[in-house]
Amino acid sequence: MISTIGVIALLAPLMPAGFHPEAEALVGAGDPGQGARFGIVESSNMLLLSHLNIGELDTQFGSFSASDCWGYVTPQGKEIAIIGVRAATAFIDITDPYRPTILATFQGPESPWRDIKILDTYAYAVSEGGGHIQVFDLAQADAGVVIDLGFTQFFGRDTTHNIVINEDSGYLYRVGSDASLQVYSVGARGLPGSPTQPVETLIDPGFYVHDAQVVTYDAGPYAGREIGFLCTGGGPLRIWDLTDKENPFEISSINYPNRSYNHQGWLDEERRYFYLNDEFDRRDGTRLHIFNVEDLENPVYVDGWLNGTRAAAHNLYVRGDRVYASNYTTGLRVHDISDRENPVEIAWIDTFPLNNSPRFDGAWSNYPYFPSGNVIISDIQSGLYVVRLEADSVVLQPLGDAADVWAPVGNEPLRFALTVGDVSIDASSIELVVVEADGTETRVPGVLEDGEAVFATPPLDCGQEITWWVQLATTEGQTFGFPAPNGAQPALALVADNLRPEFVDDAESDPGWTAGGTATDGGWTRGVPVNARRGDPATDADGSGSAWLTDNSSSNGGNSDVDGGTVTLTSPVLGPLAGGSLAFSYWLSDTDASPFGPGDGLTVAIDAFDGAGFQAVRTYTTPDGVWRTDRLMPGVDLPDDTAFRVRFEAADLNGENVVEAGIDSVIFSAIECGGCANPADANGDGQLAPNDFNAWILAFNTQSPACDQNGDGDCRQNDFNAWILNYNAGCE
Repeated sequence: MISTIGVIALLAPLMPAGFHPEAEALVGAGDPGQGARFGIVESSNMLLLSHLNIGELDTQFGSFSASDCWGYVTPQGKEIAIIGVRAATAFIDITDPYRPTILATFQGPESPWRDIKILDTYAYAVSEGGGHIQVFDLAQADAGVVIDLGFTQFFGRDTTHNIVINEDSGYLYRVGSDASLQVYSVGARGLPGSPTQPVETLIDPGFYVHDAQVVTYDAGPYAGREIGFLCTGGGPLRIWDLTDKENPFEISSINYPNRSYNHQGWLDEERRYFYLNDEFDRRDGTRLHIFNVEDLENPVYVDGWLNGTRAAAHNLYVRGDRVYASNYTTGLRVHDISDRENPVEIAWIDTFPLNNSPRFDGAWSNYPYFPSGNVIISDIQSGLYVVRLEADSVVLQPLGDAADVWAPVGNEPLRFALTVGDVSIDASSIELVVVEADGTETRVPGVLEDGEAVFATPPLDCGQEITWWVQLATTEGQTFGFPAPNGAQPALALVADNLRPEFVDDAESDPGWTAGGTATDGGWTRGVPVNARRGDPATDADGSGSAWLTDNSSSNGGNSDVDGGTVTLTSPVLGPLAGGSLAFSYWLSDTDASPFGPGDGLTVAIDAFDGAGFQAVRTYTTPDGVWRTDRLMPGVDLPDDTAFRVRFEAADLNGENVVEAGIDSVIFSAIECGGCANPADANGDGQLAPNDFNAWILAFNTQSPACDQNGDGDCRQNDFNAWILNYNAGCE
């Protein structure tokens, strides 16, 4: 049997003008099980800074897929990501790349294809749903305001695959609609027209143009000439002089071996080389086609470089010595082209972890031109990603465990290994930020020591939960941190002298949980995750092996998600325990591109046996597909010193989502405060630990009071034996 992909490949040389191969397999439009809205994405030398799924980008118009993306920088330097989704265009402020803010989402004609470009303070969007050109005013974007100016109207077809803009000349080109180039002037660079009333010119080259790059040469024999590099689908790469719109002409054209679908390409910054992707040329892997175009009249095909994957190639762009290539199911690939004819792949991030097959799923496009060096990716199924190369970053990695219980007396060391790319650290910016339960914020300066960032925890009131993060800035103004800077993804810690577990469940056995619910499928089961790759976790949370999961099964192609209602998991009776806290790990994923409906998600509820029944204390609605931890605190979430039960409820009420949930590592512990009244606590941190022996040795050598362990008022060798006896006695 010949697969759909195979049929398309066989017919590629015969494809008609205007045929768009990516139309054949847009997952999400009827096959949500093949989607890829996952939180964990594999990468190499690339940092994932933030992600917005399609349901977040479009909350009004029903979009379930995404297409092109572009970017805009405001006069004040704010960075705005623009992404086309199926029924709208969304504008997102990513100036803080860890906390993107959606400024506006405007409805447009529904279509799998939406393409956007920028000229001055205007964004121009086109789609194959019609409407000609939709225009947006970004002049007030610094104030968070984007204005939809509506649609321009022209003669001829109103559907368009791509829009091309030459920022030097001020001309716009509509391509991919029929066998013509429709050219517009919009009042920029002294040309006639305006953004809402452009002046139109028709160029009919006699062949289909799928995509193009149009530039104005500023040196050499073509100085002052407007040159178009035209990707013609089933035809060759064509180079045209478009300076005189009434009399354009072809300078040259060039074919390349095994041409299938000449899709899109981009010049290097010196305009010596042109890099092209062929959407169907995947005979033995994903190829990057390289042309020497120094002599426009005699271009030379250099090579078709293989990057080692078999995905279909899509949009690519060049910045400096790098090619940023969005290659569908293998995500964004970054190639070093310092040697223009011999690329080397240096980084990648896979936004479609389901597979790497040559399907039209995953990364559609990218935009690598923000001054910050951050890059955006548009993914068909999973929306917008903000990423950054590690080579342009500082990566902070905790040395040892980043403790989740901090001593109230403080002065505990936190150390982070630093991996520093091609940037310089501003040493004065290194700090630990702690936010207490009452909102009090404490900033503790850190220091650089032998390639590490070192901090000391501050004194804190016992018995509270805090959030914290560490951060630093580069001399170029970029901020990095752990887990993320500026509190975007803070870590949690409990302040206590001791945390005494009373109930521990790692899901390796069942201490008395009860599963129930109203759903038709997806009930809670306990076991080792089977990972059917439809949003299931690949492993448990704590490494013991098992977890509680919603229908942990690979039957029916892994179709084991929650359907048509709720599924509940209720604990045995816990407590009573004065000052008890409940910690747990949870998983929530949705592989469909549709947003969660009302009531969908994962809810944590407590029954305090007070007649009120189960009361919700947590509701999770971000289906990012990663194991996360949370803690319920006494007197806030939990009853203090009375028995209770906890219930975890996963819900898919609207039937449109692929909801998978998990629970693991449930621990109910007593929070102990008051310190350790034992002289063996020689360092005075309120805890007994082996480092107290080192502190006693120091006290002995300096004849300080902590040396006297037997209480005789002297510091002698027999105090060593007394220290051992005191240490073994422990804390009361």
